[in-house]
Amino acid sequence: MSEKDSDLVIYREDKQRVRKDLKDGRLDYLDLADWTFQDKFFAFLLGIRFFEICGASYPSPRKKEDVPLWFLLACKVQMKLHTTASFEKLPGILRSGAVLSRVKFNVGGKNGGFNNKNKKERETAVDHDTARKFYKDTKPQELCHWHNGDIQRFIQKNNGFDEDGIFILDQTHVVVPENENYKKAERMAVDEHGQRIDTSKMTKEQKKGVKYRPCYALSELMHMSKEKEYFIFTGYQWGGGLTDELVQGRSLVKDFVETVGKGVMKLLITDRGYIDGTFVSTVKLELGADVLMPLRSNMNSLTDAEKIAEACKYKWRKYKEYTKHGVKYFEEVTVVEEVDLWDKCKVPLHISLMKITGSDGSVRYWGLSSTFKPKYPEECFELYDLRTQLEERHSQIKNCWNINKFTSPHESLIEAHVMFTLLTYTLTQLYFNKTHLNELANKTIKSLRSEELLGVNNVIVYSGEYFGVFDLDEYTEIIAFLKDDAMLRLQKWIVKFKKRERFKGG
Repeated sequence: MSEKDSDLVIYREDKQRVRKDLKDGRLDYLDLADWTFQDKFFAFLLGIRFFEICGASYPSPRKKEDVPLWFLLACKVQMKLHTTASFEKLPGILRSGAVLSRVKFNVGGKNGGFNNKNKKERETAVDHDTARKFYKDTKPQELCHWHNGDIQRFIQKNNGFDEDGIFILDQTHVVVPENENYKKAERMAVDEHGQRIDTSKMTKEQKKGVKYRPCYALSELMHMSKEKEYFIFTGYQWGGGLTDELVQGRSLVKDFVETVGKGVMKLLITDRGYIDGTFVSTVKLELGADVLMPLRSNMNSLTDAEKIAEACKYKWRKYKEYTKHGVKYFEEVTVVEEVDLWDKCKVPLHISLMKITGSDGSVRYWGLSSTFKPKYPEECFELYDLRTQLEERHSQIKNCWNINKFTSPHESLIEAHVMFTLLTYTLTQLYFNKTHLNELANKTIKSLRSEELLGVNNVIVYSGEYFGVFDLDEYTEIIAFLKDDAMLRLQKWIVKFKKRERFKGG
């Protein structure tokens, strides 16, 4: 941020310091309301200098900045926190929240604007159309490159990647309205949520009834913690619905490792769409990470592993048992090591095999291949179970963070909406992790927005660069026992405060 933005104040919580000032009758401002989740999160971003550091490398379409770039980034993050893509809602967003009011986000300069070109006083520091045009003019590919590059370096410097180094590669689909202006959207057999419809076992008549919807493909590289509810997006690719997931996946993994260096990604978990000998070899030998993926039921590596396990009388270990539709099932697991059967795969694979026996006499197998030798038969299945969190996060991104709610079919605005949705989700996860709020990481944005983290009937007192949250009874007790000089100072402040608020009210 430049010197002209030096009036920005980052408030930090220090109740003890503020209590001392309050007892002395000294304060700058108070609110009879809580700091919301958005407020504390935004203060966190200001504290780690996110807008300043990442804004320095943003692919700005402007040669001259009438509005500081960090402020435009802040506007977009605020829009995502309010789960909107509509820039028309920006003025209301910028007038809300304790942190926005106190750190002068809705002031921005002497006359309420940044460029001093306004003849009339502004309600907010930037016109919503100015922000919209800025993101409309930003090139989509440059925006994606910024997220997958500089943003990941920032997250790395803020210890956003844990030591386990578990990453997931996946592709999902985002359905859009019937509108020819959605360029690159391609029709696919998916439901309204973007889930693929399996037509392989349908009759010709049944296939005729399947609806093909226009959609985009979103390939994602994600990092997750094995021990904590921590899940962030570390790379994405956006394209037409029929885009090959393997092609996008190769690029995502390679770019990420080149960005943050080898050793951050230790294990890559994928689904069957990434079964490819060359891809697995590259990740293991060139990028230094192991790969774990499921096998297709008709693959030689799976059927051969079944034959080897049974013929050689491998020991099976009990894994799970459950009842479904009246049938009791028993799961047993074992490992067949160094199965070297994949074309173009230059590394040996270990097959973690599961045998599922039903009380109805049924027996079936399924397996996971890994480039590492499991320490025990259950290990790969336990690791792959982590991937079950993925569907919950996809549901959040689509249904709660509204990643598919575009207000414009313009390519640049779509890219900005998608990228900032993923980025803001990641930053909230980083905030939870940094502030030891991991139990909130799996909550939807709607519940986070409505949750009162500090309770009700609180008074927020600001003094200098600090704030403290007081229970109403505690605050009243402090005020009631102020000594003469302190009471006089407080009374003078109240008179000035009332005049200032009356003036603001017109």
